[in-house]
Amino acid sequence: MNLHSVDDPYKTLQVERGASEAVVKQAYFALIREHSPETDPEGFKRIRAAYERLRAGRERAETDLLLFDDRAADLAPENLARAPLPAQRLAPDLLRDLLAIEALVLLEELYDAPRGPR
Repeated sequence: MNLHSVDDPYKTLQVERGASEAVVKQAYFALIREHSPETDPEGFKRIRAAYERLRAGRERAETDLLLFDDRAADLAPENLARAPLPAQRLAPDLLRDLLAIEALVLLEELYDAPRGPR
């Protein structure tokens, strides 16, 4: 593993983005045994930094938001064209979603409307 070229903490710890805290911790300890501070201080620092970014909920959420820009490249139109949407389901699903949004907007307006004397 080339620890010097990896900026993504998930790649550094060799775990998937949806990995649980237990899996992240297990991967961290396994890598620390391979890259101890005595034999590989730079690798150790990088592994430790990656673990710090993924071990707690808030830090992990911030990391995921920062990494979102990297995944945006996968959303390029030429990549999306490979998976065609089922046309027969698109219209009903879209209509259902639009109706749900409209219902929520109307409920918010009703709830926020000034109440006069009754």
